[in-house]
Amino acid sequence: MEAVMRDIVNERDEIVGRATREEVAGGRLICRVAFVMLVNSNGEFLLQQRSAKKNTYPLYWSGAAAGHLASGETYEAGARRELKEELGIEVPLKYVGKFYSEPDREMVGAFLGCYDGPVQVERHEVERIAHFSPQHLAGKPNMRITSFVKRSLPIILPQLSALSLPSGHRSTGHDHG
Repeated sequence: MEAVMRDIVNERDEIVGRATREEVAGGRLICRVAFVMLVNSNGEFLLQQRSAKKNTYPLYWSGAAAGHLASGETYEAGARRELKEELGIEVPLKYVGKFYSEPDREMVGAFLGCYDGPVQVERHEVERIAHFSPQHLAGKPNMRITSFVKRSLPIILPQLSALSLPSGHRSTGHDHG
């Protein structure tokens, strides 16, 4: 089986080469990642707590879905693929921007979507899921959250007011989780 290749980029997200997963990890190269945050009709974020067996950020809270892009894959295609793989859902997504995560050596394309239905969690990847208000996450929550959540909130939170939530509700400030 042929190894999946990833695009290697610089800090300006310009493609400078291709490498395997092992070469990326071993060479501290920068690759691309899609990251998805979902809100429900109450304006609460769905976060997943990463499995204790994960190599990076075990038991940390992260967005609804995230994953590395294959070489040539767009951020949006990667975001849609990861949502389907990790939660078993498809929803319209809004691109909200990208950022370079230096600690992770990853260029991250962030997306926002709305979803109220059931999810099918990958049990080997995820400990549990819960909803949190924007106010809770924007404050200094007493929880371990990934660098992606921390770095994406400044570009995602301003987008919430422009987002058409399914039932027209806004966050009540109640936390679930």
